[in-house]
Amino acid sequence: MPQLTLYGYYRSSCTARLRIALALKKLEYSTVYVDFANKEHRGEAYTAINPNQSIPTLAADEGDSNGPVYITQSVAALEYIEEAFPDNAVRLLPGTAGDRARVRSLVEIIVADLQPRQASITLERLGNDLGATQEQRVKWSYDWCIKELRAYEKLVTAAGPVGKYSVGDTLTLADVCLVPAVQNAVEKWGVNLAKEFPVLAAIYDNLKVLPEVQAAHWSRQPDAPKE
Repeated sequence: MPQLTLYGYYRSSCTARLRIALALKKLEYSTVYVDFANKEHRGEAYTAINPNQSIPTLAADEGDSNGPVYITQSVAALEYIEEAFPDNAVRLLPGTAGDRARVRSLVEIIVADLQPRQASITLERLGNDLGATQEQRVKWSYDWCIKELRAYEKLVTAAGPVGKYSVGDTLTLADVCLVPAVQNAVEKWGVNLAKEFPVLAAIYDNLKVLPEVQAAHWSRQPDAPKE
């Protein structure tokens, strides 16, 4: 069985996706904490395994002479987890091609359309290169949350009666990606989820009670600041 190591940061929503998925799949892994606030992800050691200097990286050591496979994008890591351990606990991709496509479409709304536009590097460039104030950067992030979460909710409801989760009554990779996106929207950018997105609010209510989701919250990570 591959030995897994997660290189991550407590406040990274992309890292949170992997924490949730690994917990749902009941997979053991070790963690290397990368100090994003102090630019450790831009240092020589981390850049050697992730040239894009992005967080997280999942290292999968399959025990051969080539050494670990470093998976440097969170969705690629999520799909590796599902493909390498399909029978562990829950399956995070549905059985039919149509439902898998629905899951992947929802995933892409979060990881391709929403998250990059409110990523730290984007907000940093808005301020440094374009002179955006903190208030303007918060409004930028809030507005993108509203646009993309609305698209997500419409895609969920377009498929017919809504189940407990994003695609029916079974957990999928869409839910794994939705959780930290909602947490950011509510906790960082001030989105009123129940008012703006009642369907997503109901889905999130079902997700947030799961112990795997609770344990993955940024505030419960060993590298999070302690009050």
